[in-house]
Amino acid sequence: MLGAVASMAALGALLVPAASATAGGTPAPSPSGGQEFGGFVSASAPNRPVATRFSVTRSVRAPALPRVTVRIAQRGARTVATRVVFLPQTETGAIVRLDLGRVRVGRTVRATWPAGTQIAPGSYLVRLHVKGRGNTVLARTAHSSGRTTLVVRAPKPAPAPAPAPPPVPQAATGDHAFPVAGPHTYGDGFGEPRKGYSHQGQDVLAPEGTPVVAPVAGTITSTDNQPRAAGYYIVEKGADGHDFFFAHCQEGSTAVKAGDVVTPGQALCRVGHTGDAAGPHLHFEVWVNGWRTGSSSAPIDPL
Repeated sequence: MLGAVASMAALGALLVPAASATAGGTPAPSPSGGQEFGGFVSASAPNRPVATRFSVTRSVRAPALPRVTVRIAQRGARTVATRVVFLPQTETGAIVRLDLGRVRVGRTVRATWPAGTQIAPGSYLVRLHVKGRGNTVLARTAHSSGRTTLVVRAPKPAPAPAPAPPPVPQAATGDHAFPVAGPHTYGDGFGEPRKGYSHQGQDVLAPEGTPVVAPVAGTITSTDNQPRAAGYYIVEKGADGHDFFFAHCQEGSTAVKAGDVVTPGQALCRVGHTGDAAGPHLHFEVWVNGWRTGSSSAPIDPL
């Protein structure tokens, strides 16, 4: 009898499970990770924003900017923070960021570029960056990946300026005369820097009252006074195709009026220092395509 009881006790001991090595008796998860306490553990990804539309003009010519169109979807979200980044695919070049701000979910947005934005010529990788509900970021494997490319071509070269018309042969206009009929020296030349601009003529220094004469045959087109600039001045349209500007004439010395026809060496005024002049001199300009008549007008070096 005692032997039978002992045998039954030994059999019962074999049926009792051993204690877990884990504190608290929790069993280790299975190698697959799919079962725990008899329940299935979900492996589904979190709800992330997706780009249902993302398009960028593939090629533009600077300074034009590409058109950018975006539409974002995310369940449970009303708006998402959105930005488009243009990454240059060269060692040089600046990253350009287009911040769209908070974009309504499900609404197509056509981006507006901030004034003054420029993208340098070159190739770019364009990436859409989104931060949605719960700080989740764009799921790039759904719908549109949020990546594309852009090529910005160099701007067209500016057209070459029209060449200055050739001067009329000397025989057609008669002799030329130097504009200051008396002893003289030279002051500031053509192109000398000024405050906010450059000198557009040649200063001829001479004593006050020295005659100023027409350098070629022509017609007087203007006489006027700029007290804080040119002082008393005269403009002549020369028969050789150039316009001539004479500034700082002595007050009361102007001897011609608009419409007068003049010959080489004919008196126009006298050297003075009216207007913005530190001392007596003639400020003398030579222009092609008219004196300030349009965008093609330009001064040239009188010398």
